[in-house]
Amino acid sequence: MLILPIVNRNRVLNVEVKLKNAGKIRTGVRFADASESEVIVNGKRFSDSAYKDVRSDAATLEFIRTNSMRFRRNYLITTREEARSSAYDVYEVEQPPKKINDALDNLYVSAITDMRKEIPGIKRGRYLSFEKLGIGEHLTDEKIELLQDIVTNVRDAREWPLLFEKAGVLDMVDTLEFLKLFDCTVVEDTTVAEDTLQGMVESLRKLNTRESRNLASYYNMALSNRDIYAKLSTVNKIIYDKPLTLIQSKRQKQKQLVKSMGENVNGQAA
Repeated sequence: MLILPIVNRNRVLNVEVKLKNAGKIRTGVRFADASESEVIVNGKRFSDSAYKDVRSDAATLEFIRTNSMRFRRNYLITTREEARSSAYDVYEVEQPPKKINDALDNLYVSAITDMRKEIPGIKRGRYLSFEKLGIGEHLTDEKIELLQDIVTNVRDAREWPLLFEKAGVLDMVDTLEFLKLFDCTVVEDTTVAEDTLQGMVESLRKLNTRESRNLASYYNMALSNRDIYAKLSTVNKIIYDKPLTLIQSKRQKQKQLVKSMGENVNGQAA
């Protein structure tokens, strides 16, 4: 389970991040021709490829893209084996989008790796840092200002893509589209008041133990994720004139679903 800690309105939220287009299709099975933590693309296994010897998580995504060039079919991922048997679960995942930059590829690979390392029946969280992935590197103030200038001075939105590309800011727009692949849901009953966490970090700092350092690292990660998310939201506001709503609670999603269903019913009635 990928967890994005993030500060929001004087609270520290823990957000589960996963791919929307990935679904578990089998549980408690074992294929004769596939081991645990496998990736299968058009019948080809990652463990049989030259990519398995590459010491980089990105090799998994390169394997998927390379073996999907002729046929863009959904691919399969097997989890790790169950704790007390040799069975595992199987995910089916839609094809990844084209590459935008290394940072977004790192995010996508993190989601793939999380599925491959999953142990059925056991929940283990892995923290996600936008900064470590490199997502904040291309979200500079200078590029955001260039984006704002184009949107402000050119009224015809049809001209924006070409102007964005010429100005070198199109990757920020593509980032917003890429992030739509992910479902980001606040984990219930894990929210902490920021001042409470801050107080704990300060109180334990003098101890300099592993636990105190981990707590400080967690808080710093939540602050960094907040800052990068704020820049993403600024870009979204400039282009679409609305804040970014990538992160939502289960209650917000339920309300959104009910509203959407109501609009569909009204539209059909009309």
